[in-house]
Amino acid sequence: MENRFKKIKIIANPLSGREEALDKVLEFIRLLSLDQWDINLLFTHKRGDGMRFAESDDGEDIIVACGGDGTLNEVVNGIVKSKRDTPLAILQAGTVNDFANYFKLPQDPSKFYKLIKEGRTKKIDVGLAGDRVFANVAAGGMLTEIAYTVPEDQKAVLGRMAYYLEGARQMVKLNFQEEKAYKVKIDCEEYKGEENLFFFLITNTSSVGGFKKMAPAATVTDGYLDVLLIKECSLVDFMQIAPLVLTGNHIDHEKVIYLKTKDISLSSDIELDIDVDGEQSGKLPMNFKVLEEALTIII
Repeated sequence: MENRFKKIKIIANPLSGREEALDKVLEFIRLLSLDQWDINLLFTHKRGDGMRFAESDDGEDIIVACGGDGTLNEVVNGIVKSKRDTPLAILQAGTVNDFANYFKLPQDPSKFYKLIKEGRTKKIDVGLAGDRVFANVAAGGMLTEIAYTVPEDQKAVLGRMAYYLEGARQMVKLNFQEEKAYKVKIDCEEYKGEENLFFFLITNTSSVGGFKKMAPAATVTDGYLDVLLIKECSLVDFMQIAPLVLTGNHIDHEKVIYLKTKDISLSSDIELDIDVDGEQSGKLPMNFKVLEEALTIII
């Protein structure tokens, strides 16, 4: 099993995680070199690089993505859109790594290399938001503004805590705003209607924003996307829902709609940005659907 892969392509964001990615890649390469791997190291410098590198078939047996969720999203888009079946391994080094955390992938380069050598693969589902593939989640509504408003220096120093602090600030601010929700039309086989929504998530895994049970019934092999719709709610409602997220019991709250679907369309009369794996990617109206077994990963 250890000789299964010998040619490897590493796609890394050298600035990810306070340049943590660079340190991890160098140690990983040292380990690869000891076993005489054929190594192709590619650094991303601008948006689109990761996707372009992943699309190109250079004869590699395996692709490694090293960085945060944004880097991973680009690599996944490159692999899936080019219909490649080359296995993907994820060496996490960014601020938020929900997808990697869902699979409990090792962060230590030595443990990660052991994972590579063992070579266990799994075919999994991914999502499609408009024309953008997502590994983990597509989202819209007030909370998606958080990722765009947290300064880069705070993300680097505080990591995931920066998102939580900004989220708390937005919650307080929300209580004093007249416009608390967005009127969204929902159209899928399981649910049709129009709701005033605080925010919504369409997710492939259960882990979103560091919360492991945000979509408690989600799995990457069931052929469905999990949809979480938070209706317009008061600060009191929100304070009831928030602690329940830790246990997954928030889906039973009267202000929450939770369902599984293969295909869902959302539309709104106002402009509403869509966040795909942490990056802004289009606006409503948008169709979201599952792509079954479209990606092979090493776990």
